[in-house]
Parts: sequence; structure tokens; C-alpha cells
Amino acid sequence: MLSLRKFLSVLSVFTVASAGFAAESAHAGGNTITDIVLASGGDFDDDRRDFDILLNAVVTADLADALADPEAELTVFAPNDRAFVRLARDLGYEGGYDEEAAWNYLVGALTELGGGDPIPVLTDVLLYHVAPGDLRPLDLIFATIFGGQIETLLGATIRPFFFILIDNDPDLRNPFVVRPIDIEASNGRIHAISRVLAPIDLP
Repeated sequence: MLSLRKFLSVLSVFTVASAGFAAESAHAGGNTITDIVLASGGDFDDDRRDFDILLNAVVTADLADALADPEAELTVFAPNDRAFVRLARDLGYEGGYDEEAAWNYLVGALTELGGGDPIPVLTDVLLYHVAPGDLRPLDLIFATIFGGQIETLLGATIRPFFFILIDNDPDLRNPFVVRPIDIEASNGRIHAISRVLAPIDLP
């Protein structure tokens, strides 16, 4: 149980951080989650903070329409390109920062995990990054304090520890929520994260 002093200290840090993030947050107006991810373009480049690899993953798994549903209210924890390259390295990729090479390596790894078909595993991984409802940064703090968990569309849960998200692989480093945080969409919001969440304990 957190002491009141610890809680106030964390809340103070959160308030300062939120003010800093505000300049980089985007209010998307009528743009859906898919529209915002599409803005990355999907062309592999050297920008480590956008979502080119995520966009390719969403299109490959045929989830773009689901994330564009105007009737939905979803929160997406969106791994940036650096996060996917980090996952590729965790799985054995030894190249430099090359988004296309890392994506191709991940497709190969997912194909092996899926017994020849990468799509089911990729779909599960992506659904693990989507939570029903509108989760703001303060909700992560409250979940930490009160022992709550984040339910995902996959069914598996994520346990937040303030701005760290604890997944189901104890051997991989857990992601942080990073800038840009709290990107509002017409059907939910997006929080960028520093690593890809693993829904299972990977071999």
C-alpha cells in the first residue's frame, strides 16, 4: 500500500509530466485511431518515434477497419518504431536500426511461432495492445494504487505500475508510456509505448 506522501509525490510528478506532454499531444478531432496511425505513412524511415511498423502490422493483420469503427471507444498502447526494432533484437535480430529489416525479421519470427502462418500470432499481439474504453494517464495511476489491471481485447490483462506496463513475459523488459502520450481520437485515444507488449511468455 502506498503512503499518502508517496502518492502525493507521484501525483506531483504526473502533473509536471502531463504539462510537458501537452505540447506534443494531439487532439484529432474527427480522426479515428486508424487515421492517426495512417498519418505515419507506413514507409520505413529513420524516425524512431512514429508508427510505420505498427501501421504495416495493423494492415497485415486486417485490423484497420476495427480501429476505424466510429462507434468504438478504445485505448491503444501504440509501440513506436523503436519499440518494434527492440523486440526484433530481443528475438535475435542483429542488424542496425533498419525498420524494414526489423519488420521482416519479426514476420519470420511470428511465422515460426504460428507454425507457418504469422497472422494469428500477429493479431493476438496487436489485440493485446488495445483496451476497451477511454483510459487516460491518470487511470494508470489509479490502477497502480488500487491494484487494478487493464483488460485487453485479447482477453489477457496488463498490470500498470504508474507509466510502466507489465506484460506476460517476465524475461523481456516492460514498456514505458512515452511521448506522444494521450493522443485523442474520435473513437478513443492512443498512448505511445517504448516496447512491444508480449501477451505470452515467449520461448
